[in-house]
Amino acid sequence: MKNSIKPAHTELHRHLDASVRAKTLASWLGITEEEINNKFWLTKPLQNLKEVLDRFELFQKVLTSKERLEVLGFEAMEDAYLEGITQIEWRYSPSFLGEHSKIIWKEAHQSLLCGLEKASKQFNLPFGLICIVSRDYGVDMAEKTIDFALENKKDFIAVDLAGNEASYPLKEYRHAFKKARDGGLSVTIHAGEVGPALNVWEAIDELGAKRIGHGIQSINDQSLLKRLERDQILLEICPISNWITNSVPSLKAHPLPRFLEAGVPVCINTDDPGIFGNTIDDEREVCRKEMGLTKKDFEILEKNAILHSFINL
Repeated sequence: MKNSIKPAHTELHRHLDASVRAKTLASWLGITEEEINNKFWLTKPLQNLKEVLDRFELFQKVLTSKERLEVLGFEAMEDAYLEGITQIEWRYSPSFLGEHSKIIWKEAHQSLLCGLEKASKQFNLPFGLICIVSRDYGVDMAEKTIDFALENKKDFIAVDLAGNEASYPLKEYRHAFKKARDGGLSVTIHAGEVGPALNVWEAIDELGAKRIGHGIQSINDQSLLKRLERDQILLEICPISNWITNSVPSLKAHPLPRFLEAGVPVCINTDDPGIFGNTIDDEREVCRKEMGLTKKDFEILEKNAILHSFINL
């Protein structure tokens, strides 16, 4: 049963394909849950973002049937409900899921949706779904992914670009994302996580992003901060993830409080619970303990998330 004293929380940045429950992942791999916790979860800073992205490959190897995808959808929603989340936006990459499983994209999508919708009704938890274009699969696959999102527009609230930010310039995906916008889909882009603030500018001006995944390097560009504040472009901040990927030198040094001071709309999110073993309570705790955020700050964060949710458009 959900703890009724937990504050309401709207989450906008959580990867569905990286939210496999530890107990379930252990059973699929034939190992113990303790081994998942000790050997697989990333709980301290690594050398770079690529080490985290490499962890995603394990999910590709286990999400190999429609039955497992439906279980993922249901359990991920149940876990969010138990954390006290009151509205959530999930995101996943069709190309990522299909690379190893060879399940037809439409069938994989319907299986995920079946699990999500069952849990949504059972727990009275509203959700939205964002279709990820994976940079690493190239421009042609990006076009195919956008076409898939548009063909299933009734199921998707937005599109995203994710993956290795350093190796794939955003401008290459300009045409694909124009097609998405012209088709009526909202846009959020992973940018400025480890890449420079310039990537955030390009995400906004070249790809039409109304929200930015992470975007923490924006703190290094005063003109960009003013642009984000003026146009109210929200940064989907994931503090624990940023620390583990070495996108910030420490949690105390995280720029989240400075974004709030600058009037930039931000919210906090978990990113990849199946990799970091984190919950939204963990995120709140590090924001309180390491960054000094107050009750009023958390109220602002929640208001930002609600106002900028693509579900509410």
